Amino acid sequence: MSHFYPIFFDLKNQLVLVVGGGSVAWRKVQTLLAHEARVHLVAPELSQELKELIDGKQCVWSCKEYDSQDIKDAVLIFSCTDHEEVNAQVAHDSAKACRPVNVVDDPEKCSFIVPSILERGDLSIAVSTGGSSPIVARQIREELEAFYGEEMAEYLALLRSWRPRVKEKLAPEKKRLFWERVTDGQVRSIIKSKRLAQAKGVIEECFRSLLD
Repeated sequence: MSHFYPIFFDLKNQLVLVVGGGSVAWRKVQTLLAHEARVHLVAPELSQELKELIDGKQCVWSCKEYDSQDIKDAVLIFSCTDHEEVNAQVAHDSAKACRPVNVVDDPEKCSFIVPSILERGDLSIAVSTGGSSPIVARQIREELEAFYGEEMAEYLALLRSWRPRVKEKLAPEKKRLFWERVTDGQVRSIIKSKRLAQAKGVIEECFRSLLD
């Protein structure tokens, strides 16, 4: 079993090939489009759910069987078919062309695997079991979802909004002190209680107390 290296990939406007037209391909395409990838679907038939995602621009469909030329220009490749010979060919062609490939439910044919992902605004937590048990990865992600709630999106957005001001106005030692104070749990707890205005006030007060 490979020891996979974790990485976050910016897929905006990058071309991704998805081979297959069923429910697994549909889930992959949904996630890829949510991350602003350009998706090329190759399959002789598509489920109705997948057809609804085709727009001829961000998501296009080639109504045909897979062939080796389909991997051209793709930065990532997913093979989501029920046909072992097709999946094997996609994996072989991708390896030959030095393209990252994921064959669903067959980690031995993968050069990358997709973790179970928790997203809360700027927060992304990826959970992987190295392909040994996607179910366990999903269970761990669900446990994390209970701990890192929807407040994380507003919390991180608020912290991000303060970065330019802190960088410009505070001395290096006071920058560190500012970030330690505003990330000690109080601000997040206030936001979790639906009191965003109060949280903003706490940060403002902390900032002013550190001004020279």
